[in-house]
Amino acid sequence: MPGFESVAPLVLGGHNVPNVDRELAVFIGPVKNFSNIVLRNVEEEIPDVMPVRFDSVEEYHAQIDPEKTATRLVIVDSAIFDQELQQLETLLAKHGEAAPGAELPGIVVAYCSDHCAQAVVAGLGDAGRVQGFLPMNQSIEILLALMRLLISGGGYYPLEIMQGAQTGAALSSVSAEVKPKPKPVAAAAPPPSVDPDILTPREVAVMKHVSNGLQNKQIAGELGVSEHTIKLHIHHIITKLNVSNRTAAAMKFMEVMPH
Repeated sequence: MPGFESVAPLVLGGHNVPNVDRELAVFIGPVKNFSNIVLRNVEEEIPDVMPVRFDSVEEYHAQIDPEKTATRLVIVDSAIFDQELQQLETLLAKHGEAAPGAELPGIVVAYCSDHCAQAVVAGLGDAGRVQGFLPMNQSIEILLALMRLLISGGGYYPLEIMQGAQTGAALSSVSAEVKPKPKPVAAAAPPPSVDPDILTPREVAVMKHVSNGLQNKQIAGELGVSEHTIKLHIHHIITKLNVSNRTAAAMKFMEVMPH
């Protein structure tokens, strides 16, 4: 199996595609946002996929043969998402026609600022067209946790992105003639802190596996308990962390638990 160095020319936009026995995680966008350091961490910490980077969908299409190398995720930088989406969807449709029944890669939007991601959502009209969003301005631990969730088929739609896009769309429909004078806005209160000791040792063990992208059945096998028991643990964890789903629980777990 080739190591990271063997795919460095591809990561840097070269034209020699290696033969790999793993699915690809394809990053589309400039190297300043998808640096070699990020790709190296993905390569070393998530053995399920091989990370590669291209400047554009056109370059990706020119260098990757889907019949020889499968792609798990296509992560597109938010700054170029609008101009690349149509070509990417056309390419994936062709892949689907060439291999009926094959699972198509998920499309993920990578962003460094909430504003850019909100603009993408507003332009999409239907966020369901993408599998999720990947914040590149987070710590590498959170970034890797989200990558694991997305690679395992999960979705991530940050509340601040979805609500911000809806608010922006509503504000843009207000006529300039009837805009009220701006009122002072109080500073937003910081999110409530979570006591790291709120989870039991067993719940911490469960969340470590959830953060690594394992499904309930796999976690049950690792911990030697039933899948039903894992479901109960996750239900209790979600309640304790005051979140709505396991993805949000994994995010908060990575933020509040010591590493």
